[in-house]
Amino acid sequence: MNIMRGAFVAAALAALIVGATAGDALADGNGVDPGAEVSLMGGVQALNHNDTALPDRFIDIPAVAALTYHLTRNLAVEGEFTWMIPVSQRVTLGPGTSKDMKTPHILAYQANLRASWPNNSHWTPYLAGGAGAVTFLSNTDSDRLPALDKSQTAFAINFGTGASYGLASQWAVRADFREFAAFPSRDAAGLSTAGKADPIWMERGTVGLAYRF
Repeated sequence: MNIMRGAFVAAALAALIVGATAGDALADGNGVDPGAEVSLMGGVQALNHNDTALPDRFIDIPAVAALTYHLTRNLAVEGEFTWMIPVSQRVTLGPGTSKDMKTPHILAYQANLRASWPNNSHWTPYLAGGAGAVTFLSNTDSDRLPALDKSQTAFAINFGTGASYGLASQWAVRADFREFAAFPSRDAAGLSTAGKADPIWMERGTVGLAYRF
């Protein structure tokens, strides 16, 4: 599974570079003119089971704010902030043991590169990828997993795809899917076990509105 994910990361980054270098080759379509854009989105985010932090799969609700600057009609840079709001659910803690649990509140902040493919419709698909950090906020309540007596921050990457649909000259609907991977340190309390910390893989799907300046 890790080999497949690594191959997918490499393929996604390669496709992003190809899209970024497409430049003006597609600029005669319906691309976004250079300028700024603010997006607000919400949806669903899954945190996958791993052996050192999460004994089961968790579902959170992400609230996402992004500030994008379109350098050209094909290439943009983006700063993104995500607040993952925990949702209580029945999780398996061990053989024959389950309990209603939820994650701590989680923050993610990423700097991304976005490559768009303009066309002759209102739709503008794109690829995106970047890096930053993810912070698991401290919380020792009995229904939190992992229970953290202090916040833990880990380096993280993301990659994915999405599309926007222009509603008017400045407004658009935006749909986005991302794969995140956070890499806790080997001694991160609550996120590591016996000097080992597995990557925390997360899938996020969001929909929202974008406003173009």
